[in-house]
Amino acid sequence: MSLDPHDALRQHFGYPAFRPGQEEALRAALSGRDTLVVMPTGSGKSLIYQLAALMLPGTALIVSPLVALMKDQVDGLVRRGIAATFINSSLDAGEQGRRLRGLANGVYKLVLVAPERFRSPGFRGAMENVKLSLLAVDEAHCLSQWGHDFRPDYLYLAEARRWLNPPVTLALTATATPRVQADMLRLLGLSDATRIVTGFDRPNITFRVVPARNDEVKLRRLTEFLEVAEGAGIVYAGTRREAETVATYLRDVLKRPAEHYHAALDPGTRARVQDAFLSGDLPLVVATNAFGMGIDRPDVRWVFHFSMPGSLEAYYQEAGRAGRDGLPAEAVLAYAPRDSMLHQHFIDRGAPSGPELRQLYDHIRALSDQTGFAEIEAATGLDLTKARVALDQLVAAGAVRRIDEAGGRLRLEAAVLDATRMTALDRDNTLRRQHKLDQLERMATYAQAERCRRRMLLSHFSDSVEPETPPELCCDVCSRAVEEAAQPAGEATPEGAANGIGTLSKAERAALIVLDAIRKLGRSLGKAKLAQFLRGSDNEFIASLKDRPYYAKFEDLRLKDVESLIEQLLDSGHLQQAGGLRPVLALSSLGEAALRNRAAIRVTMRFSPAPSVGATPTARARATQAAREAGGTLMVTLELQQRGLTPVQIAAERGLAEGTIYTHLAALIAEGKVALNAVVSADVQALVEEAIRLEGSAQYLSPLKARLPNAISYGEIRCVVEGVKHGEHK
Repeated sequence: MSLDPHDALRQHFGYPAFRPGQEEALRAALSGRDTLVVMPTGSGKSLIYQLAALMLPGTALIVSPLVALMKDQVDGLVRRGIAATFINSSLDAGEQGRRLRGLANGVYKLVLVAPERFRSPGFRGAMENVKLSLLAVDEAHCLSQWGHDFRPDYLYLAEARRWLNPPVTLALTATATPRVQADMLRLLGLSDATRIVTGFDRPNITFRVVPARNDEVKLRRLTEFLEVAEGAGIVYAGTRREAETVATYLRDVLKRPAEHYHAALDPGTRARVQDAFLSGDLPLVVATNAFGMGIDRPDVRWVFHFSMPGSLEAYYQEAGRAGRDGLPAEAVLAYAPRDSMLHQHFIDRGAPSGPELRQLYDHIRALSDQTGFAEIEAATGLDLTKARVALDQLVAAGAVRRIDEAGGRLRLEAAVLDATRMTALDRDNTLRRQHKLDQLERMATYAQAERCRRRMLLSHFSDSVEPETPPELCCDVCSRAVEEAAQPAGEATPEGAANGIGTLSKAERAALIVLDAIRKLGRSLGKAKLAQFLRGSDNEFIASLKDRPYYAKFEDLRLKDVESLIEQLLDSGHLQQAGGLRPVLALSSLGEAALRNRAAIRVTMRFSPAPSVGATPTARARATQAAREAGGTLMVTLELQQRGLTPVQIAAERGLAEGTIYTHLAALIAEGKVALNAVVSADVQALVEEAIRLEGSAQYLSPLKARLPNAISYGEIRCVVEGVKHGEHK
């Protein structure tokens, strides 16, 4: 090592100085110490191993899951005159062989490989005589089952370190809790590693959460945001279909230049979109988390999450792709309580049970030839994701040997099935599933919280640093607190309302009554139940709340108009929803402030009277009778549905069970009189359709129900089944 680190930094990369943590980590590696580096996204982790490789004799091996981005990193090194290459599945066999020979002959200073490369006999053979200077494990949180992006192929690295005789090792990540850090070091066998944790705060990013109870409101929130947002940005979607839908909306409706990106696109399209974004030619990408680690465009000014991620680690890593240049940036999350349901489905798919593991083992034992995941799926009923996870676990447990894999075909061989090991696997899957559910709950808590979001994020990573960001730029909660503190007590709000409900308009008073009713109820209600309470329903449950303030306050109004008022308060952020498929209402900090200040909330309110209960016959009875004469009880439900009532509202209006109403709606869907999308959300449709595909039949509802989250009702399943039968599904 002839150069001082500062001289080497200037000579090879042209930078005048190190960023915090870089020099300390570099000197640790140069002195032969294994090192764990935890530094925020954009803080320059890759420079540490690149510079160490240049200052040490021999070849550095860099392990990365980012196959799509290896070429970009290597191209950047080659432009600087550095001998570097990558070896991964994107290369044909001839080119892989040429690069392996170069590796064996010491041609390269840095070689980037994916973790599955360590299973290749050809790669292991090429490494036998390599003078290895350094092993760098990038995105090392992928090692840990307690992390947000566990990848089983990373588990081969512990064994690889042993046959590499073990070299000095750098493990690097941006998002790892103390538990994940300890797990990473244990799995890699780095018992005496130096830990360099520079902190997690990204002071230049403002964090915001906006309430959006469904996709329609989310699109409205995104539209509002884009009207004022500047610069390049990323919209993160929860599913491939959602990414395509949002990108189409941005192009066709908002006339924005936007492309979508997800794992199902062909490699050429993914590379084109990625290259266009990274080069600055494309300002906006709508993507799943496949557009992930390694996205290194410094001038991304914002990240907008259209759907909630499954963990705070995943959220913080994705949000951290904004503002890598240190300039002001925003991270906005559009939150709907139903987002949790999709993640619960993914969690179930990623945790095979003991019987499912045994089923796959029995299938492999009966194989006489190569197989593929399509055949495994058909033979066992395990979907592709769960089959892959189960196979990796059986291989790790020594119950199955993976002899070869080429062209999408697998050659597998069953070994001895150790009952004790299988029991342990089943237990670990149960623990992992619960851990992921806990992560999901913490993510939902963040989205629903009314306290500083930055402090919540830092606390999650056990970072006790006091944020330096001014409150007005910290997060939406802190900025609202600043605005409230700046307004003198009793002063009229910007909307012009004086202190005291009596000076407000009728609609403004109604809005504050809704907020006050929630505050004084003493229990949580959903939107439909709150509307029934305010109207004074004689439903047994609602009637039990007669002694609470505001019961029957809106008895002269239509249920539909009361619910419209509640929806407007949700849209304006004065109310928020908590929970999953059946969310309940709560006051937000904005709603609390409105009550304190008797603020005028801009809402539109129809004060058309409800049908008189005492009339003979009542208006409702006349409507019901007319509908029956027009075609029976289905037509009553149809008429109410066409007026915009939800199944829950229709059930309340008619005094029938929700299941009965769903049966009506299913029949109307089958007749083509009601659109499936008007009854069942796109997310629920997707889950039910997937269950039908896995079951192979929609003849019986019970098997489908068993494959779905408990929150999805038989009524919703029945409607989707009818939609599938009659071509209404997407």
